[in-house]
Amino acid sequence: MRLSALISDANSSPSVVAATVLVTLSILATINGSAARSGGRQFVNRYFDVNDDITVNVNAEYTRPIIGILTQEVSNFVLRHYPDRDYTSYIAASYVKFVEGAGGRVVPIWIDREREYYEDIMSKINGVLMPGGATFFNQSHGYADAGQHIYDIAIEMNERGTYMPIWGTCLGYELLVYLTANGTDLRTDCSSSAQALPLEFEKGYKDSKLFAKASDEVVHIFSTYNVTANFHIFCFTQKTFADYGLNNSWNVLSVNHDWYGEEFISTVEHVKYPFYGVQFHPEKVLYEFIPNRNITHTSQAVIASQYFADFFVNEARRNRNHFANRTEEINELIYNYQPVYTGAKGSAFVQQYLFEARNAGTASTAGAIQLHCLLALITLFILGAWRRV
Repeated sequence: MRLSALISDANSSPSVVAATVLVTLSILATINGSAARSGGRQFVNRYFDVNDDITVNVNAEYTRPIIGILTQEVSNFVLRHYPDRDYTSYIAASYVKFVEGAGGRVVPIWIDREREYYEDIMSKINGVLMPGGATFFNQSHGYADAGQHIYDIAIEMNERGTYMPIWGTCLGYELLVYLTANGTDLRTDCSSSAQALPLEFEKGYKDSKLFAKASDEVVHIFSTYNVTANFHIFCFTQKTFADYGLNNSWNVLSVNHDWYGEEFISTVEHVKYPFYGVQFHPEKVLYEFIPNRNITHTSQAVIASQYFADFFVNEARRNRNHFANRTEEINELIYNYQPVYTGAKGSAFVQQYLFEARNAGTASTAGAIQLHCLLALITLFILGAWRRV
């Protein structure tokens, strides 16, 4: 029987109305996880039992951590090479692999949202990764604005006793420091593009959470071999940290020197919260195979870079957040999207997750549709009851 026929019959049978509401909500829940998610995405109910809609076991989350990776504005490269697509944001696939290779899962965090969205998503994930990139901090409703919400909410959560770690790589690390400085850009020019370096550890680095459990082998690799991949034109200096009181918030764990011998800070850890930042790119060592980029892929470099991935995902295991149910979790995971092989076109990334405007937020859109349909059905029920009176 068609839904319209059921609604018509509802005028004379209240029991049918109740059944209609239940059936419709079930259909809309499926829409929430499939039809509403278009643009190259798979229908999730082809691969998962939609009846497996049980509350997630909180204890199991320690072995199933989910990291939110912040999206950012697409680059000019994407706009040039994919002019027929409405791509508005992206995540380099190497960051997703970085998390997955350490036993974590990934949910994209969208830019250009209200604070309520970030509060909601952060109440369901176990950590946040702010990736590197080439966007601007002063671009409205973009990467930095989203990062501000995430940073503020993470501090509030940690203050309340909810362990919420953040990892910042390159631009993500720079954003964390920028936000600590209340939106003052204290970066200086650096020349460290396509530069492979060992870490120059600062005194007391082994007292940090980040390196406290690093084996002698890992420390030896970090301090001896050119295993970090640097691709930045901006950086922070020890002098800047001292002059602006950033040492009150961040412990400097290592420094490096760019092509011209200028010193820059390469690894930091927050003095109070589980926030970590690196100026270099461990994910590139593991997953970006781009010719002529001076990215080291030796066994030593892989061991060193994997250490960071393992560390951060293990930090996320300390967080007990979880999605309300299996269906909601499935709908948000990165598995709903397919990476694009942008490296074949000359991109600095082998693969990227490219998101069109209609992709971002389909879950919340479907939720709104679901609510409006429910209200419409309730209205029909009331009208039917009124007619009988």
